[in-house]
Amino acid sequence: MKYIGIIGNGKIGRAVASLLRSENFKVVVADSVEGPDVVQLDGTNPEHVEKFIRDKDGIVSCGPYFINMVIAEQCAKLNKAYFDPTEDTEIAEYVSSCTNTETMMTQCGLAPGAVNIIAADLIKQFDTVDKVKMRVGALPQYPINEMGYYLTWSTVGVLNEYVNPCDILSNGEHTKAQPLDGKETVYVDGDRYEAFNTSGGASSMCKTYEGKVRSLSYKTIRYPGHCDKMQFLLEDLNLKHNKEKFVELFDQELPYTTQDVIVMVVSVIGRVNGKMLEKTYHKKIYGSNGMSAIQLSTASGICANVMMWAQGQLPSGSVKQEDIPYKEWSETKFGKVYKL
Repeated sequence: MKYIGIIGNGKIGRAVASLLRSENFKVVVADSVEGPDVVQLDGTNPEHVEKFIRDKDGIVSCGPYFINMVIAEQCAKLNKAYFDPTEDTEIAEYVSSCTNTETMMTQCGLAPGAVNIIAADLIKQFDTVDKVKMRVGALPQYPINEMGYYLTWSTVGVLNEYVNPCDILSNGEHTKAQPLDGKETVYVDGDRYEAFNTSGGASSMCKTYEGKVRSLSYKTIRYPGHCDKMQFLLEDLNLKHNKEKFVELFDQELPYTTQDVIVMVVSVIGRVNGKMLEKTYHKKIYGSNGMSAIQLSTASGICANVMMWAQGQLPSGSVKQEDIPYKEWSETKFGKVYKL
């Protein structure tokens, strides 16, 4: 079986390692902090990274997004397969530009990642497509605060989604929308939520479907009232220009929770044989086997792609999420998390 190096020993990195080992992959984990069964590695140092990946078949980068460029460069240089779940669009574009005779796949977690595979599968079921709506949220099950929110994953990742411009298709053209705009009400299984623009979740789909789909958007799902609180913090208190203070406040005052739930809704409206139809995917994912919902969903998205690559089902070079066949992907041990 393939030898996989995982860079980053956080919640997602540990979950990816656990899942891959359950399928008899040989796995070694590296992190900036050495620990039991963890190799110390400076992910910003090209020489250190090159030395670490040289004897591996593939690398999964689960560290902070800003180390991905160095890791992707070294994987391309040595023709090693590469995977990451980043939501940062600039980093993802750079990774996608790297030339490699092995698979290079960025943004392959939950959202971006699984949601794009699911949306692309729905799009294929139409003759023409009018609207694509992707809505995903990682939510605490039992929040008791005004924001309706506890930390379930990286504060830096959440902040990136809340402040960076968002890719959308409007009238068939690829353009940008403001984060925290476009607030709407979403109902899933009778539960009421709100959703609003955030960056990263659309991945490369706007470029892929420009001129083919009239409207395409990605929004984050939260409990009602959350968006207004974030606008107060980021806009009125100007914390979007003081990111360190935002992260410090959230990490200091908001508790982490492993009692979380992933809420997903993907809606595609278009025509089949001249008739206007809507097809919808909706699912709630809960944690299990010692993993939180965000760990399980993100790590499963990554590992399903790693499994397909290991079985020779992925092409070489840059692979977009919308290129992944949902049926085969969801039939892997890890992709089954997303089956209805």
